[in-house]
Amino acid sequence: MVSTPVMPMKGTDKMRNRWIVLGVLMLSVIAILIGCSEEFRVKQLEEQNKAVVRHVHEEIARGNVAVFDEVLTSNYIRHCQAMPPGLQELHGTEQFKTFIKEFLEAVPDCHDTIDLMIAEGDKVAYITTMTGTQTGPMGDLPASGKSFTLVNLIIHRLENRKIAETWVSWDNVAMLTQLGHFPSPAEDQP
Repeated sequence: MVSTPVMPMKGTDKMRNRWIVLGVLMLSVIAILIGCSEEFRVKQLEEQNKAVVRHVHEEIARGNVAVFDEVLTSNYIRHCQAMPPGLQELHGTEQFKTFIKEFLEAVPDCHDTIDLMIAEGDKVAYITTMTGTQTGPMGDLPASGKSFTLVNLIIHRLENRKIAETWVSWDNVAMLTQLGHFPSPAEDQP
């Protein structure tokens, strides 16, 4: 076996190796910081979006429907299968505000409590418990004078701190039953 003699490093080679090691360490630190700052940015966005949703709930509790002018995008869309066909998708701020005003007129003592809220990226998902008494008509349904408790599942997609799209789900049969509209009074008769 032939052995190759190891040549001792010259001073410039040692210095170059130190710079290489230092450079690799610096790049590693920068990569970690960039990753952490992106994580921080996303977390900050999620918290800001949750604050928008809380703000909307506080303002609606005060009866301020005009809050939607500041927090909805101009091309806002609301999706809800529990609604009658013409209301399953609402488009734009004005259509949505009209819907909310009519609902609050029908249920003036409406109270909505946020039970759970989570955010991921540009979406905020939450569960609310809504209570109220139907003292006015809701669409074709006459005032019943009865109270209801309803659990809502809601997801908002936000753009630049404004709500761009909403998906809402609730048990419509449970609500209509509590209000005395389901089954309809005509179906109750033999």
